[in-house]
Amino acid sequence: MAQGRYFFDQLNRHFYPRTFPGTNHVFDDALTAFMLTTIAPSEKSLESGLQYWLVFLNFVVQKLDLHKDDQGMDEDDRQERRRLWWATYIIDRHAALSFNGRPRLTDQECSSLPAPCPDAIWDYPSPLPRSENQAPQSDILEYRFLDDHPTFNTNRALLETSRTTIIRNLQLWFDSFESLVEPDFCRIAEPEYELLPGGSNPAVAYYGLHMYHCMFVLLHGRMDVVRMYHDFEWQASPDFLTAGEHAVACANVARHILRIDPRLSFMYRYFGTYFLQSSFIFLILAQKLGQQSDSLILRNCAINLQVLDKFVLATNMDYQRTFAELLRKALSQNMERSSQAQGHTYHDRTWPLEELGSHLDPEMLRYRWTPGFTGLWAHSKP
Repeated sequence: MAQGRYFFDQLNRHFYPRTFPGTNHVFDDALTAFMLTTIAPSEKSLESGLQYWLVFLNFVVQKLDLHKDDQGMDEDDRQERRRLWWATYIIDRHAALSFNGRPRLTDQECSSLPAPCPDAIWDYPSPLPRSENQAPQSDILEYRFLDDHPTFNTNRALLETSRTTIIRNLQLWFDSFESLVEPDFCRIAEPEYELLPGGSNPAVAYYGLHMYHCMFVLLHGRMDVVRMYHDFEWQASPDFLTAGEHAVACANVARHILRIDPRLSFMYRYFGTYFLQSSFIFLILAQKLGQQSDSLILRNCAINLQVLDKFVLATNMDYQRTFAELLRKALSQNMERSSQAQGHTYHDRTWPLEELGSHLDPEMLRYRWTPGFTGLWAHSKP
């Protein structure tokens, strides 16, 4: 680990001059920038410049026209260019969600670029086929932008049509996903289901299923933790129930992810954003409901705390430590209240959420997903 940090620190220092204006950029420059934004250790020395490297990565892949097929190249070279473009496209979406922005690489500029072929076909000496690409996450981010816009959010018909299209595309993705995994694999999202060991499902399938359910949390939720906490109309709506159901599914899948990838090494940097978004509901409910929190809420908080602790060990980032501390505090307070309540009799009564708590932990105010704020980029001021 120490050698890896040293290597990337040196790479960061020596590669920086290649980002200056007037440089004759080549494919390897784009590949190096991709490494710095994805697989480099998530230490503060590199995270402090992450926004810079993300901007440069988007700039250089567009400058090299990686979104266009060069018919003068052989198929292997075209495949390498496609792979790096689509990998950057995906990172651009992850970063937009992480830092409360909009995607910089548009669907329109790469609408005619085929997706790269699968590894099995790549390694096989035969002509390479074309494939299609769908990106419902881009649509969700645009939907959220429209919903927050003071003009566009008045057109409810437009927003409803957009959401219906997103849900339909997510279902198409899920149908395709189910055909690629073992039967009953998707049942790991159920609370009591236990997947037998020894299956052939790759790690990416577990992460993909978690992200699928998180897409519904993003679509039906409020994304911003403060909005979630104070929006009583949303808390009483069907959207809240839908977001909560998929958040439960995320927690269940996260439990299985810990089993097959205990060090969270497969997608350790950007997966944290999806994980936090799927955790907000449980943290809020645990804080608001106190000792009235049911066992499912506390169970999911405990699972998410385990995953967050693994993230802290793997990446050592401030926001992960912050949310781990908040979850741990909420759990300990609930357990303490439950212990104190033993032997006392309470009248059966259901309190509305607005009566159960009005205090929001100030640490949660550092990370906002509303206009003018920068998500996990808490260093920046709105």
